Amino acid sequence: MNPAKRIKLVGRQEASSREGLSPTQVNALLRQVQSSRDAVRNYAVVQVLLQTGMRLDECSQLTLADIEFGERSGRATIRSGKGNKARTVPLNASARAALAESLAPRFGCDPTVKAVAAAWPRLPSQERSAPLWRSQKGGTLTTSAMRQMLDIVVRGAAARGLVPANTSAHTLRHTFARNYLAENPGDVVGLASLLGHTSLDTTRLYSQPTLEHLAKRVEQLSQNAYTG
Repeated sequence: MNPAKRIKLVGRQEASSREGLSPTQVNALLRQVQSSRDAVRNYAVVQVLLQTGMRLDECSQLTLADIEFGERSGRATIRSGKGNKARTVPLNASARAALAESLAPRFGCDPTVKAVAAAWPRLPSQERSAPLWRSQKGGTLTTSAMRQMLDIVVRGAAARGLVPANTSAHTLRHTFARNYLAENPGDVVGLASLLGHTSLDTTRLYSQPTLEHLAKRVEQLSQNAYTG
């Protein structure tokens, strides 16, 4: 293959992989995970990945001590980010609601944000180092187990044509990034902080319009009315 053509092909593939999921695909994935084994925990995992853009290994290594949980706000401190750089990311209402339902049995309270927020300060200090995500046997849910869970969920949704077959945790990260910039145009610095990027050039890739967006813009050009 001609080197120039190969570079263009790789560029198109990279751009495509960064488009993330559409809202319809996101909803389909969330519905699929709700029918999985240990559905409440798995749903919380997917929501946290989707609502924060954190990497899979960053998510799997979270402990209860890394979480600040309030009724109206919350955040997660990622202590083992890429390059050993720590950062803090907000937990929005969707992430907090999913976490509340998942953690309520451990706190012995109702599965609501209000109840879990009230119980959070009473968490015994010796339990704060416990993993945020538990396996079905009560141990730590490892990165590989988390990836396997997501793969099973994706296969189920992809078999019905609801999501791309290559959807992964990184796809959710891309989805978060695209949506953030769509609602906060130009805030590449803010997104870089949330994603843990050291180079803004990496983050700027998300600001490139998708082919779908370009096609829509071209369709709306005033010259499209020319008939000759």
